[in-house]
Amino acid sequence: MGFTAFLLLCHVQACDGSRLKAKLGPEEIHYQKVHRPTLSDIQFPTALFLPFHEGDSALPQYARLFRAFQQAIIAGHLHPGTKLPASRPLCAELGISRNTVKAAYEMLHSEGYVETRQGAGSFVATDLPELRGSNQLDSKGTMPQASPKLSALASQLTDVRPPNQTPQGALLLPAQPCIASFPWHQWQRAVARAGRQMKHQQNSVMGNLLLREQIASYLRVVRGVKCNAEQIMVCSGSQQAMFLALRLLVDQGETVLTEDPCYQGVDGAVLAAGAVKIPVPVDEQGIRLEDGLAQAPDARVVMVTPSRNHPLGYTLSLERRLQLLQWAQQSGSWLIEDDYDSEFRFDHPPLTSLQGLGGEDVVIYTGTFSRILHPGIRLGYMVVPQPLLEMAKRAKTYMEGGNSILPQLALAEFMANGQFASHVRRMRKLYQQRRNYLHTLVKDKFGDYFELIESDGGMHSVYLIPQHWSDSDIRNRCEEQGLGIRDLSRYFIAQAPIKGLILGFAGYSEEQILTAVNRLKKIIDAYA
Repeated sequence: MGFTAFLLLCHVQACDGSRLKAKLGPEEIHYQKVHRPTLSDIQFPTALFLPFHEGDSALPQYARLFRAFQQAIIAGHLHPGTKLPASRPLCAELGISRNTVKAAYEMLHSEGYVETRQGAGSFVATDLPELRGSNQLDSKGTMPQASPKLSALASQLTDVRPPNQTPQGALLLPAQPCIASFPWHQWQRAVARAGRQMKHQQNSVMGNLLLREQIASYLRVVRGVKCNAEQIMVCSGSQQAMFLALRLLVDQGETVLTEDPCYQGVDGAVLAAGAVKIPVPVDEQGIRLEDGLAQAPDARVVMVTPSRNHPLGYTLSLERRLQLLQWAQQSGSWLIEDDYDSEFRFDHPPLTSLQGLGGEDVVIYTGTFSRILHPGIRLGYMVVPQPLLEMAKRAKTYMEGGNSILPQLALAEFMANGQFASHVRRMRKLYQQRRNYLHTLVKDKFGDYFELIESDGGMHSVYLIPQHWSDSDIRNRCEEQGLGIRDLSRYFIAQAPIKGLILGFAGYSEEQILTAVNRLKKIIDAYA
């Protein structure tokens, strides 16, 4: 008789105390309730010992045998007090060594599933680990599953606006760099050189020193940031940098002022840090600090994108930059500056960063290489003010440790040989051409419906639509047609005062832009 059949007999006997009659082949076998069979009473084919033979082959044999008995015991097929077979007949039946059986039995005994009786053998324990505190099994013979308990923070994360789901190959997706123009050969040479250098380099929680030196030099020259390599902390992107900064600066339940609308990652970072976000309206001059302080006068942190608000594209004026710095310095508060899209200003040079205007002691400056180079290069940075430096090192040590050294060395080489600066210049010119082409097409095809929000750069354009239209509905229709166009209202934290569509142009050729705009024209014609 097979092991599976044996388990079935045990199960039926447990459910029915009457005389059991089971037909297991040509002969009819009768068992009285007074005699419960043990595995040592019977012979069973190896092929029927399914939990053992069909288990995870990566596990050693003794572990698979242990798991087979464990599952049978937990499921109630082997009842407390059932005697297990002796090791010799079991190893002969299964074709395994006796040491394997002994090891499995010892494991069962050590975890409380089996108890040994002197001179009698091994028996299923009467006090099983899974049944302590409950002897109730469900109809399937398994333990009832309690709902997993989550922290209050985990529950709150369900309130974060979910990320956009984009079909593969969608056109006009915002924040998508031109991957086709990425200098792959130069990058591969940088990676190869980095591979040869790895054995001579050391990493730290702050990041590789060679890369930090290159970042510090670049920021001083291009963005006017006042820093040295010691202050540069390499992160996996600006998202991680923002989260780490918030964990350093705010306590649970404290308020943080954020732009409204804003990049959805800001929304998530604030909530993940346990803070309370206060949305502050943005106009053509940038964030309106006085509106935010009217709502939360005790706010300790303001998160801003001075170079280019996402998604509206507005630049924070010099007057409001100085206003923010004065407030932070006088109130002992902090500014987190995400220098979003500062590399892609087309018509005018970018204004000096907040940090470089005298905010080196109150501004945490963050940036990323993913949007500049390639989405797969998950490297960003944070310029840490001197007063926070030691605490920031400790925090990152406990939260994550260092980032992988190979991409850091490759990027350091890529920047040192001038390839990074050259690539940015080429992309700035290319993106400006694509923006102008998109604007011409949209004006020609949607002049009566779309109103462009003027912006001096970036990787996408925003068009306002009639306010009685639903931009989210149009976005859904666009996704069905392979377009990655975004709805403006999705980026507002408070009630959206305007509606619009966000069209990315940076990552697409003129032919692709034309194809996408023609698809959008059909959607709008049907919608209007």
